[in-house]
Amino acid sequence: MTLEEAASILGCSKSAARRRILAAGISSAGRYEHRSLSRATVEQLALTLYRWRDHLGELDAYWITGQRAADVLGVNVARLNALAVKGFIPHETHADGTRLYRREQLEVVARARAARWYRFSEPGDRVMPFD
Repeated sequence: MTLEEAASILGCSKSAARRRILAAGISSAGRYEHRSLSRATVEQLALTLYRWRDHLGELDAYWITGQRAADVLGVNVARLNALAVKGFIPHETHADGTRLYRREQLEVVARARAARWYRFSEPGDRVMPFD
């Protein structure tokens, strides 16, 4: 994984990402040690360090929260929560209890669901994904 990718997941600059990785003790002190990190390891670190409130307005944030995730999927927050509880929507839980969704993953889910539902609908039918 590149340092840019780690910084995106952690929601910080590259230098801050390097410091956070080293402080967490998940890498040795070498300058290029971040390349041996797995995405899963950096994501687990983000679940404690990511300041999600600082990124609420970012359109390209790696992690998004409830309302923004619901908007991506075209559902309301209550429906999103129901889908997440049932395990239909992948999410992680931040240390403060907030559900975090990977924006790119939700975009893929939304496109796949829309393609599936619209493919089987009749012309003129109004079929919404997740209904």
